[in-house]
Amino acid sequence: MIYSAAGDRRRWGRMGGRRIFLSVLLVVAAGIALIAVTVAVVGRERLLVIVLGPVERGVVDFQTLTLGERPNQYLVCPAGYCAQPAHAVAPVYDVPASALAERWLDMVARQPRTERVGGDLAALQYDFVQRSWLFRFPDTITVRFIALGVYHDAAQSTLAIYSRSHYGYSDLGVNRSRIDDWLAALSDG
Repeated sequence: MIYSAAGDRRRWGRMGGRRIFLSVLLVVAAGIALIAVTVAVVGRERLLVIVLGPVERGVVDFQTLTLGERPNQYLVCPAGYCAQPAHAVAPVYDVPASALAERWLDMVARQPRTERVGGDLAALQYDFVQRSWLFRFPDTITVRFIALGVYHDAAQSTLAIYSRSHYGYSDLGVNRSRIDDWLAALSDG
């Protein structure tokens, strides 16, 4: 049998390409398997803390709050209440602040992947965490209910809301969309 050098190179080139493809495929599959096992053992939320660091919530004081440089946050305040210019002005409700807080808590209880994580009950300020569906990224939402007094024998109130993502630079409008949806649900409920 006579072999040509060009034929051997083509045959080995095709075989080498297949081997490289299979090797890359094997590495990708092993990586996915490793991630899946890690998530199963550690958990998605704990893995986020390990990889991206712990979430630092802190206490929010709306009257001294300064927004950061990143666009992954959204602030709603009554006119003149917050030190920082708000993204939107909070609506006024014809109910006492405590009743508005109850309506809010009922509405938030129906939101997916959301839990109350703290707050100051005496000050009517609450903190919530809502996690994204797939990766479980946490966003913290702080809301404070503010009494406005009595107008024509009916108590009025409003609220201040600060919603922020803890990981990443942009949130693709998630915080704004969430708060707009929650305010609409509050008005409907």
